[in-house]
Amino acid sequence: MWEILFSTHHTDVGLLYIVLSLVALMIGGALALVIRTELFLPGAQIITDPNTFHRIFTTHGTNMLFLWLLPFASGVGNYLIPIMIRYKDMAWPKLNAVAFWMTPVGMALVWLGMADFTWYATPPYSILRAPGPAAEMWIFGIKILGLGSILGAINFIVTILKMKHPDMPLMKTSLFVWATLVTSIMILVAMPTFAAALIMLFTDRLGVTGFFNPNMGGDPIAYQHLFWFTFHPEVYIFAIPAIGMMYELIPKFSRKPIFSYQSGVTAFIVLAIVAFSSWAHHMYATGMNFTEKTVFMVGTLAAVPGSAMHVFNFIATMWGGRIRFATPMSFVVGGLVLFFYAGAGGVVNAQMPLDFLTHDSYWVVGHFHLFVMGLISFGFIGMLHYIFPLITGRMYNERVGMITFWLLFVGVSVVFLTQHVLGLYGQPRRVFDYVPVEPLIVMNQISTVGAWITGIGSAVLIGNLIYSSAKGKPANMRDPFQLGEVYYDQTRKEPHH
Repeated sequence: MWEILFSTHHTDVGLLYIVLSLVALMIGGALALVIRTELFLPGAQIITDPNTFHRIFTTHGTNMLFLWLLPFASGVGNYLIPIMIRYKDMAWPKLNAVAFWMTPVGMALVWLGMADFTWYATPPYSILRAPGPAAEMWIFGIKILGLGSILGAINFIVTILKMKHPDMPLMKTSLFVWATLVTSIMILVAMPTFAAALIMLFTDRLGVTGFFNPNMGGDPIAYQHLFWFTFHPEVYIFAIPAIGMMYELIPKFSRKPIFSYQSGVTAFIVLAIVAFSSWAHHMYATGMNFTEKTVFMVGTLAAVPGSAMHVFNFIATMWGGRIRFATPMSFVVGGLVLFFYAGAGGVVNAQMPLDFLTHDSYWVVGHFHLFVMGLISFGFIGMLHYIFPLITGRMYNERVGMITFWLLFVGVSVVFLTQHVLGLYGQPRRVFDYVPVEPLIVMNQISTVGAWITGIGSAVLIGNLIYSSAKGKPANMRDPFQLGEVYYDQTRKEPHH
């Protein structure tokens, strides 16, 4: 433990990221179960007052985005990228360790404060009424996490572009390397706007400035533009590494090469550009004029060809392959199915007339969570099972892995598909209580049952990983998943089966 904690080696830092992110996933998931259990029936159930509910709510959202999705992607990137580009470590190992150690500091601030203004921190509430010091702790916690992301991104970019083996052109590297490169560039472009917004939010709270304070001539809508210019691309910053991981797993478990490498690279770049052209689709209801809204609607729909190129690539790779549906591959395919649900909901929601009905309703909650719990988390968990033997030298229990998959797949589908319908029935998001009418009660109950199924699946996942890391069967390191891989023996200069 001591050796790993104070190491700067890329595999150790990657392992620290992965372990921290899994801890955050479990604690954040526990908060989600508290929220869903509270909403099982109208009225107060297990939480006494709305303020406590909003504190739990804010901490859950902040935790899942910044302490599960980002660190896990960084962890896998740290672990694999130096190996994939044939270099001994990251470009700046100490900077790498510093970027990691900023994460627990930010985590502590977010968790100890438990602010109550949701992960948007939208003014004017967040500057006039939100209680301190929780709000200030959240602002500084996110600031530190953002700075850690930027340091990590710089390190990845320099490592990939400058440290790769001279015999290896960029167009011969793995698509996961491309995914990480594109993501890191996006972080550098997106983060500064929100960094500025956080400073403005902080000085507004001190009463020194009035950027977002209407009483002092400020504009709360300006905050939304700064926020979404960072956090719409952020959704792609979460998704692109997951898609990169799927590009590792699908050819392996289909036992054939990727259908089209070039289109994968092109689609990553297209998505990165489009991500920055659609931020205000979160703001149709804020009184923008029709022309502006139309521009953002078209910008949103432009994400469809990029996503479709990836999905087509995945399906064409699997087509005619001898697929082995081990746990990693099952999670990838399950993630693609959920991605399809999420994308279908998103495409129709990009249309202005529907958005006016669904804005700030549970429809949006369902859509967003199908992305982060479906495509992204499923891609991550598939990759986690895949690199498990690489990290521990042991195999997880395959049968338990498949039980995990079915619990999570059924659970996630039940929770978030139901929430789309809840939104159409008019339930607003971020509410502690709701109108006691039968459709809302029944659908909230279905959603809560789905959440508990997901919770059981997550517990089984962690149990399997912890038990197998100590007691699992030793893995056959040359071919841990029995795919019949051909590997090249350096000593005998001939391929072996």
